[in-house]
Amino acid sequence: MLAKIIDRVGDANPQIFRELKERLTPRNIAIAIVGSLIMQGLVLLYFYGQLPTPDSFNPVNTIINNNYCDFSFNEKGRTYDDLCKLDGAGHFFINWQRWQVDVFTCLSWILPFGLILSSVYMLVADLVQEEKRGTFNFIRLSPQSAQQIFAGKILGVPILVYIATVFILPLHLYLGCSAGDNILFLSSWYLAIGSLWFLLASAAVLYVLLGGVQAILTVIAVSCPLWMPIAAINSFASSAIDPRLSPVSTDVCWFGIAIASNAILFNTFGSICYLAASYGVWQALERRYLNPITTLISKSQSYVANLCWQLWIAGFVIPALALNHHYDAFSLGLLAGMDFTALSLLIPMLLPNKQALQDWSRYRRERVTQKHRQFWRRELVQDLIHNDKSPALLAIALNIAMAMVMWIPVSIVMLFNDFTHGINTLAGIGLGASVILIYSAIAHLGLFLNVKKRKLWITALVAGVILVPSLGAWFLSIIDAPTELVSFLLLFSPFAAMGTSQGGSSIFAAFAAQLAILAVLTHQLQRKIQLSGRSQTQEMGDGSKK
Repeated sequence: MLAKIIDRVGDANPQIFRELKERLTPRNIAIAIVGSLIMQGLVLLYFYGQLPTPDSFNPVNTIINNNYCDFSFNEKGRTYDDLCKLDGAGHFFINWQRWQVDVFTCLSWILPFGLILSSVYMLVADLVQEEKRGTFNFIRLSPQSAQQIFAGKILGVPILVYIATVFILPLHLYLGCSAGDNILFLSSWYLAIGSLWFLLASAAVLYVLLGGVQAILTVIAVSCPLWMPIAAINSFASSAIDPRLSPVSTDVCWFGIAIASNAILFNTFGSICYLAASYGVWQALERRYLNPITTLISKSQSYVANLCWQLWIAGFVIPALALNHHYDAFSLGLLAGMDFTALSLLIPMLLPNKQALQDWSRYRRERVTQKHRQFWRRELVQDLIHNDKSPALLAIALNIAMAMVMWIPVSIVMLFNDFTHGINTLAGIGLGASVILIYSAIAHLGLFLNVKKRKLWITALVAGVILVPSLGAWFLSIIDAPTELVSFLLLFSPFAAMGTSQGGSSIFAAFAAQLAILAVLTHQLQRKIQLSGRSQTQEMGDGSKK
């Protein structure tokens, strides 16, 4: 029976057939099921151990303290300062719903963490082994599409984890319904967790294609931020049972939609966001699979992805400013930090490799000799905007300009509430934009380093430029250095907006210095590209003469 099912699945996707045939043995299935049941049994035993028992009963005052006592059944309808009491038969009155809520909450943490982290670990470990054995390159030669191969990997490699998860669902579903959640909410919970799992599983595959090799380090890196979305989802699960437990203000809106007012709406919104991000990851997966040395995304894709991202950010910013006529400085700062991080990540995504940059420079030189300069200039701009082999500075600048379309009006609105704060915000936007461009120029110059492991050196260079002023400002603040010096250093870091608090001439001096640095780096990059293209043209000419 199992063999027939695998054969039918294999007809639709040969990669799934390969993975399932290797892993779905009776022994492995039995281990997965038994392990799942043992884990559930241990959870239930632990929470049963938290219930009041006759051993904990004090015959002197007939009163004990326990979280799971049902105080509404105390003698004569009275409570004894929220202390437990026995009935006439010597049994404690237990609030079983509260007990079920706690067991449900515990499983709601175990289930997503176990599913996601185990899946990520197994996917990375399997793909790394495929790369070491050379079988992954063999798979590339098969007629299967990238979608079929990666879908087969994601669905097939952690199949035993999925079996163990399926055997947890009945208990989780029963406890959720008994605790007070309805089927519609639980469905939205499963949809949100499933979407988050799909996003991180897809990202794990992309991580290996980008050169990742450490499965356990990947799990550690994923587990650190993973608790945040799971905590939000589970917090809304608790609020669905008891509205008084709602952890998020219902004022949180996205383009006027109060997504925090309803747990189902919150889970649905999160699922849509995770699936949209997964679509972007799969675009990068297919692109990297077909050409391992190309950029992670194309410049055209970066504009579309950035537009979607800016709309997502604007959905939270605009209601706070335009509709409510007030703003939360912490929330806006958090959103601005997320935007800065996203724009900075465009640098490694769009950075071409050295050979591609040299080829582009050589072919551009050849076109210059054959066409009018005015046409060449128009063509150069088009190349810098759309050609993935050309430098990405202009493309990154255009993406930054898209972000400024939102943030500059935000700072203008702030001017009407607090002129000083609005000016500082506007200055922080300009400084942050120039800092990203400086990082990008340094990364491009790193392509011309004559060293091994060039990507590692580029990462170290950019990381050094990011960390030196940030750590320097932190160290100076510890030793009580002048505040002006600390703020000036921050103006050259990702925390430039924090350094604008001093205002005055230091902001203009820092901005002028950044523009000068950017001009020098850009000129140096232009010279390196021209020399590289010229030398490659000469080498090809000498080769043709021979």
